[in-house]
Amino acid sequence: MPTTEVAVFPLKAGSNPGDPDSVTAKVLKSAFDTLNTVDGMQQIQFGPRVEDPTAFVLMVNWDSKKHHEDFTATDAYGPFFKNVMSIVDGAPLMFVHADFKPEGSLSKTFSAPVTEMAVFYFEGGPPSDYLEGVEKLNKVLEEHTPEGLLSSSAGITYEDVEKDGIKGKAAIVTIGWQSIESHMAFRSSQVFKDNIHLLRSTSKKVEMNHIAFMQYLEG
Repeated sequence: MPTTEVAVFPLKAGSNPGDPDSVTAKVLKSAFDTLNTVDGMQQIQFGPRVEDPTAFVLMVNWDSKKHHEDFTATDAYGPFFKNVMSIVDGAPLMFVHADFKPEGSLSKTFSAPVTEMAVFYFEGGPPSDYLEGVEKLNKVLEEHTPEGLLSSSAGITYEDVEKDGIKGKAAIVTIGWQSIESHMAFRSSQVFKDNIHLLRSTSKKVEMNHIAFMQYLEG
């Protein structure tokens, strides 16, 4: 199964990745051009958080986690990483890997006009049946089909993450929507209120943002 590298970086003040002539955009293009030559790299999606444009989200699909790890062990990785960090202000906010299910669904959430990205933080990690609960929620959504919902995907991180003193493996859920307004309308619905426990489970903290993902295309 493909593995997705999930990285969230705080950009330096004044960064404007949407301007192709900006330093930020040129650094990102150089980095993406490099990634495009790496064995096992499938697809690059990126974009700032709507709620906090200084937080830049990068999601890279790999044939496997090992393919990414092999790249980080090469001589080329040092200059590549230094180049990326030249536009970053501080340590990454998140840098993990996850296998998203159902397979192929993650890319569908990226193609939506806006993608909800929710991270559920657990002490130690989610229960072993967490993804089964997500599947139950998906079946409910198939039956009720909230207006504006296009697709959903979920994965559990390989790595432990820490947020406000809570440390363990996290669950990352991505949901494609027609608009942020569609998502907000769903959050006030009875279907949401009756079933959100399937996502929250035993999590101690939740972080939710929206991203209008862009896909890197060579050239």
